[in-house]
Amino acid sequence: MKTKWYLRPMVIIVLSIVVPPIGYINIFLNKKNIHATEWVGYLAISTIFTALWMTKFLPHEIRIPAILVVVLLGTYLLSKK
Repeated sequence: MKTKWYLRPMVIIVLSIVVPPIGYINIFLNKKNIHATEWVGYLAISTIFTALWMTKFLPHEIRIPAILVVVLLGTYLLSKK
């Protein structure tokens, strides 16, 4: 059986990177169709990029420190395996 186009790994990752809110919606609405270990990985990627995406709404003074904290925290969480 073929996988639907919106459940393919590259589509999920690209959506999570380019437009994180749509990536989140895709991941959560299709939780039953994605294997548990893959789901956690997609959720981690989407969470990191959503945090980076949300920094554009912060004041300029705290934008750079916020991005550094998100990148360091994301690196730590993804390498924790």
